[in-house]
Amino acid sequence: VAGASVDFGASAQAQVGEEMPDSASFDPALQVGVTQPLGYFDPLGFCRTGDRAGFRLARVAELKHGRVAMMASLGCVVQHNIKFPGFDAVPAGLGA
Repeated sequence: VAGASVDFGASAQAQVGEEMPDSASFDPALQVGVTQPLGYFDPLGFCRTGDRAGFRLARVAELKHGRVAMMASLGCVVQHNIKFPGFDAVPAGLGA
């Protein structure tokens, strides 16, 4: 549906029965995925404290682009190593 927006984080917390904190108390440094030794790493300041929607958008985009990159690298390996019958004489790699 065009123009529809879904916030899975809000619906998941509403199902559990927890209260949603206001956006001013949202701190990206306290979210799941922040690990040591770097902690929360945002050197260019793309996600500001209190910007829950911007943080969610950046996190979803990062996951999506990571998955696309993994599929692309798998595709490179597969097309280099697997040949269809009849295409055995076609060179692979830089020789193509």
